[in-house]
Amino acid sequence: MYQTQMGRRPLPVSEARRRLSALVERVARGGSPVPIGRYGRERAVLIGAEEYARLTVPRRRAKSGMSLEGTLTLTCSPTELIAESRRLGELWLTALDATPARSRRHPRRR
Repeated sequence: MYQTQMGRRPLPVSEARRRLSALVERVARGGSPVPIGRYGRERAVLIGAEEYARLTVPRRRAKSGMSLEGTLTLTCSPTELIAESRRLGELWLTALDATPARSRRHPRRR
């Protein structure tokens, strides 16, 4: 017998359709997610709106770029930090230019 990740057999689509109103009320009140499936295989999961929002918020943040939390203490001035970053970038580009083209996976874009 196929088991879902939640450890129980999914509710058949026909049964979910018949009981949809009650199932929506149950998950909206914080009840456990309801796996729904066909032929014993999970095809969807009914969850409450709050749970959905909780699950999708981190994804939205991840798409917008890196997010770091915490405190950073600089041991130099911001100007010195920028200058050092530029210097390291130049060293990196110089090293790439010195590498034979055939050994590089991707040519340098200009």
